Amino acid sequence: MMSLKLISGMMKSSGDEALLAMDAGGANQMVVIDRAAILEVAEPRRCDENRLQENIELFSRIASAKYDRGDVEPDGRIRISADDLLSWRQGAHVKSKPASIC
Repeated sequence: MMSLKLISGMMKSSGDEALLAMDAGGANQMVVIDRAAILEVAEPRRCDENRLQENIELFSRIASAKYDRGDVEPDGRIRISADDLLSWRQGAHVKSKPASIC
């Protein structure tokens, strides 16, 4: 279960980033998704409202995981970058991973 619940999401008019408004138990939590992260999610690479909406559940899950572990910017926002997507795909969102055996 996610600790944050999506309220709405939209691209900024500049096209440089998207914003998600999420509910954190009665308080609003803003999430900023940078252009590189949106370009990273699908082929063909495109940064627009459609890409955001197609992947809004993924971005919501990443935001919730970052919120749960206290990964919040000094301004109170959660930021999602292309690196966050790569980490998510590699399983870094898992809280405890078995130690690697060499």
